[in-house]
Amino acid sequence: MKACMKMGVGITLCPEISIRNELQTGEFARLDWDLTDTETSVLMITHSQKWQSPLLEHFLYISIEIIS
Repeated sequence: MKACMKMGVGITLCPEISIRNELQTGEFARLDWDLTDTETSVLMITHSQKWQSPLLEHFLYISIEIIS
């Protein structure tokens, strides 16, 4: 994602800590938008035939409950 941003491909929402260095050097710029009424889609993909740990299954369950 950072490589795409560095090539000027687009914009993204990401944790500030993940781009802290780029913000400090001026390579990236923060866009202060009012996102209070913003909606987004969430896509979660898992392999139907691979084992899932109980922790992953619980995370998926909680995520679906919160997002739905």
